[in-house]
Amino acid sequence: MENNELQKTTKSEMKNIKDFFKRYFIAGLLILLPLWLTIVVFMIVFDWTSNVSMSYTLPILKYFMRDKAWVYFSAKILSFFLTIIIICFVGFFATNLAGKKILKFFEDILLKVPAMGGLYAAFKKFISFFSGNNLGKDFQKVIFIPFPTKTSYCVAFSTGKRVINNQKYVTVFMPTTPNPTTGFLILVKEEDVIESDYTIEEGIQYIISAGIITPDNKIGLKNINNKAEE
Repeated sequence: MENNELQKTTKSEMKNIKDFFKRYFIAGLLILLPLWLTIVVFMIVFDWTSNVSMSYTLPILKYFMRDKAWVYFSAKILSFFLTIIIICFVGFFATNLAGKKILKFFEDILLKVPAMGGLYAAFKKFISFFSGNNLGKDFQKVIFIPFPTKTSYCVAFSTGKRVINNQKYVTVFMPTTPNPTTGFLILVKEEDVIESDYTIEEGIQYIISAGIITPDNKIGLKNINNKAEE
């Protein structure tokens, strides 16, 4: 009897410990994970931005500073702010009438360069999808397509339609998560496409948040379940 009671007490204590750990671990994770992701994204942006002008600031600081560790650290910070200033200057210059004319002149020359011109035009049009009032203006609607298998679906944007061998296809851009500026161009049979009433902005939010931000009362995932049951 004593052994059974001891075992029950031990099991109860273990369960309490597990419940305590599970409860507070999840609570701590929910607090720290967004902060950690924010820091990671900021560090990636900081590193990329500072590297743009690092080759100019580092030699200058090396001339005035002897400590190698502090030279590199100072150059990273200085390069970051210098790049931000350069970007702001370009933006200010490009919004003026004279700046627009000058930029258009060089852009017209660039567009005439074989290969490079086509690549520049494609990138410029693609970036315009995700900027300001141009957000997704060439995207027609948010859809769900069977990918990578017939029983699983991905969020995508329809960009047009094609007819191949008398079969209707939908031209689809399927962004990656959490970076929607990269993805896949896919031709999907029209009959396999599931339409939703998500707006383009809601679709992009859904992708960037890895499905955490889901539009309420929208047709989408429930249609996938219905089709899967069929």
